[in-house]
Amino acid sequence: MENLVIGDELAKKLAQQLNSDFIFIENRVFPDGEVQPRLEKEKKANKAILIFQKKQEENINAYLIKFFLLLRKVKELAQEIICIMPYFSYARQDSIFQEGEPLSSLYISELIEKDADVFITCNMHEHRKKIGDLFKIPAYNVFLFQDLAEEFKDFSPSNSIVIGPDKESRAFVDDFCKKFPAEKIVFEKTRDVKTGKIDFSFDKNRDFTNKDVIIVDDIVSTGRTILQTAEIVKELKAKTISFAFIHSIFGDKAIEQLNKINPKKIVFTNTLENSCFSVDITKPIAKYILENKLV
Repeated sequence: MENLVIGDELAKKLAQQLNSDFIFIENRVFPDGEVQPRLEKEKKANKAILIFQKKQEENINAYLIKFFLLLRKVKELAQEIICIMPYFSYARQDSIFQEGEPLSSLYISELIEKDADVFITCNMHEHRKKIGDLFKIPAYNVFLFQDLAEEFKDFSPSNSIVIGPDKESRAFVDDFCKKFPAEKIVFEKTRDVKTGKIDFSFDKNRDFTNKDVIIVDDIVSTGRTILQTAEIVKELKAKTISFAFIHSIFGDKAIEQLNKINPKKIVFTNTLENSCFSVDITKPIAKYILENKLV
């Protein structure tokens, strides 16, 4: 029995790089919103890799239900399942802040490991909990910031500043700068819990004049945080502003927001469906799988 890769166009690319057979998933949604994914064909396998993106107009909960249904179906065909969820939803809900709240990230992990043997994701939001805190099965977090940094070969590190908008982004900045050794700054962000107003603090003695600034973060949804960061450095006479991040939560809509500031470059991945990604995640994922001998 051969190894299989099951999923969408993302899965097809991964199958080609792993020299594996590929099975396409057909999608059907009933008028009441119930999903009914279907494998184009059934085939037995030693190992099956299940991977597909959340589509731009797809509700994240519908995406999750589809994932759980397919995991259970693929369990009937394969002796071992490697589940790849490029964007691990609910990872940010990694603590109980108010009495009565569910610990959502843990509960989602427990559902996945019922049928999966191995779990892989990309730049999971590891703020309070690491991936190993959530899963009992082998679980891997593939970091992609160095792949993003490769897209800035046309920039001069000596004339650039890499900025993280808050303390959570320090690890992202450090990872990015392993391949792009520029000056680093991490802002301190505070949020008024009553009004939602965000304030930033940083070393005011830093000179941004005529510098190429690259703002780095893991997730962009509305774009408000990194746009506010961009406005600050723009007022401080930065020469250009660019953005580098992993997950575009709202796909093309998030990029439309960032384009309002006329950035020199926007670099991000296709963990979620969009039409203008720069870094194809199937290449680093295939490399990771082969280096760790997962297939």
